[in-house]
Amino acid sequence: MFEKLANIFRIPDLRRRILFTLGLLAVYRLGGHIPTPGVNADRLQQFFEQNRGSFLG
Repeated sequence: MFEKLANIFRIPDLRRRILFTLGLLAVYRLGGHIPTPGVNADRLQQFFEQNRGSFLG
């Protein structure tokens, strides 16, 4: 098993693609923690609390 994973990283094209994908996932995960400008977080939380138990939630 470990040998197969090691072989993946020996092939330059696969290594580049895997690292690129992991980089995109890292940016996506970090971007989820950045607040969006113009969005009122309190109103958004209130909206979700009102819709709890309904069709949407």
